[in-house]
Amino acid sequence: MQLTQNVYLVGSGEIGLSNPYDCHVYLVDGGSDAVLIDAGVGIEPELIKRNVQKFVDWHKVSRILCTHSHADHSGGSEFFQNDGKEVWISEIEADWMLNCKDDVEQALRLAKNAEAYPEDYEFKYFTPDYVLTEHENIHCGSLTIQPILVRGHSPGMFCFYIQDEDKNILFSGDSVFINGDIGLLNAPGSELHKYREDISKLSELNVDALFPGHRLFLLKNGQAHIQKAVDQLSKVFVPTTF
Repeated sequence: MQLTQNVYLVGSGEIGLSNPYDCHVYLVDGGSDAVLIDAGVGIEPELIKRNVQKFVDWHKVSRILCTHSHADHSGGSEFFQNDGKEVWISEIEADWMLNCKDDVEQALRLAKNAEAYPEDYEFKYFTPDYVLTEHENIHCGSLTIQPILVRGHSPGMFCFYIQDEDKNILFSGDSVFINGDIGLLNAPGSELHKYREDISKLSELNVDALFPGHRLFLLKNGQAHIQKAVDQLSKVFVPTTF
């Protein structure tokens, strides 16, 4: 599904594009290079690959940029690595996933209790090909992708921001959703005070298209929805979560 001149939705359990447990998976086509935003849950990952091939040659896809390490966003990483793609993720998320496995497994158990994953699902731990820091831009053909660290949903969530000729785009992962909802969880690694510290980084980006990891996406006026989250996190009451 083409969303903008350079962005396609190639995976989503919610609308039946791929496995029911997948987050939204986006394809960014920079002309000479292409990347995926997130890897899905890792169940039937070939469905995501098949959808990508409807829009670009599979060999043009060089990397998967994972917003964070939760299973529905990174569980397919091993599949893509075995198919010759690099997986990039934040330094903080990589450390948490590989060195805090008790917390990772507890969060997974809580998610299974909420029926976010099948009871018999096993997360496939993976070693990232590259760990990103916040102050380095990612080049994808003619496009520049800026990682923005917004902790709170997970220890080291990255949003990815593109200033395109057509519009400003934010892939917000599970940090912020339509109507200003946030992704605060009752799980290890999710902390409200981290949200308060980082959410203001998303102010004044003039976002047109807001592409979150779940639920509806927006093609215009995305900044107004982001600002609702920023405003709510400046108040004493806990914001609405997705």
